[in-house]
Amino acid sequence: MREKIWLFGQSFLLTLLLLLPMIWAVQFFAGQRQQQRALLEAATGQSDVPVAPGAQGTHRLLLAVQGEVPQFFLLRADAPARTLTLCAVPSDTLVRAPAGQTTLADCYMAAGPARAAQLLGQTVGLAPQGYFAATAATWSTFLDGAASYTLDTAPLLTEELRRELDLDGAAADLTAAKTTAFLQAAQAAGANGPALRAAAWAALLGQNPAVLADLAEAARQSGDRTLTDLRAQDLHALEQTLGYLAEDPGLTVTWEELPTLPAAGGRELSAAGVTRAKALLG
Repeated sequence: MREKIWLFGQSFLLTLLLLLPMIWAVQFFAGQRQQQRALLEAATGQSDVPVAPGAQGTHRLLLAVQGEVPQFFLLRADAPARTLTLCAVPSDTLVRAPAGQTTLADCYMAAGPARAAQLLGQTVGLAPQGYFAATAATWSTFLDGAASYTLDTAPLLTEELRRELDLDGAAADLTAAKTTAFLQAAQAAGANGPALRAAAWAALLGQNPAVLADLAEAARQSGDRTLTDLRAQDLHALEQTLGYLAEDPGLTVTWEELPTLPAAGGRELSAAGVTRAKALLG
């Protein structure tokens, strides 16, 4: 009898030794599976939050207006920051070239906008994501969808220049169609052309943000009259970002001029100018 009881106890202990690890393993893996399921549900819940197309886009471009003396602008379209910034870059800004220094305008006239963007990037330390160049008339057609807008010329034109341009006060009431002629007349009278154009474009877009949504398509339709390295997917991404900004009631459109200092043969980017350019291109 004692031998049977001892054998039973021994068998029972052996059975427990086999079952306990199995029970522990089942509980462990069940817990792991439950934890993974909770993480998956949380991730799925987050992914269900809709993100509007273009809401996370940031684009940094060099824009050029073709002419006898081309004009240049850095554009930063920043959807997360809800801002659109146009920065005028003086045409005689000196950039580093293999043979020394040259102005941005001379570089453009000799080798085109691609080379201008490249040398500007080398000078600043950060290159634009792309470039886009067109004549003043072509740029005007891009903005034709805008209604009238008001440009504050107080920080840009002297009283003498305003009188010469037949302005009654500092406010100039313009349309997209009238902008090109106004800018040409102002520059011929001695105004700072690039800064005035940046201010005009900023005022037009700030007061008519719906125009932003159509700019990329206008660029596609005028491919035979423009110079750009933007690919189809780049234009699509830009279109989404501009479309998002066009509908954002919190959009801020600003303009500025890149800080430079007088130098032999042109203007040199100041330390503040380099810092600002990096901020716009970064």
